[in-house]
Amino acid sequence: MFTSAAQLLGTAATAYGVLAALTTLLQARQMLARGTSCEVSGRFFASYAGGYAIWLVYGLSTGNLPLITVDAVGLLCAGLTLAVALSLRGSLLHPATWTSCTDPRPNPRPPPPRTREPSRLAEAAGTGSANW
Repeated sequence: MFTSAAQLLGTAATAYGVLAALTTLLQARQMLARGTSCEVSGRFFASYAGGYAIWLVYGLSTGNLPLITVDAVGLLCAGLTLAVALSLRGSLLHPATWTSCTDPRPNPRPPPPRTREPSRLAEAAGTGSANW
């Protein structure tokens, strides 16, 4: 009984891990649709792929098939997403061509409206009163 419950839990964890690893492809799709990768961190995806690589090596050393499966899919998806992000910034083979993204998003809030001094308003209204 315990073995079958453990196997069921292992299967569920593996399926969830594979699905979670595939979610990085959603980010790759979004970057390709927008034509820019400035809104994502290349360093994040590099460390993300690195984490999968380390766990994959560990899984291979222990012979743990669920760990190997999840981390192989994760490394593939994270590596592909990183490649998409970097290729949208320039040539993958020539990092010197990468463009930097200073602030790709437009300012989300417009600047506050300028207020006029009361004396200028009075002059503009033609009242002739410089004091309010």
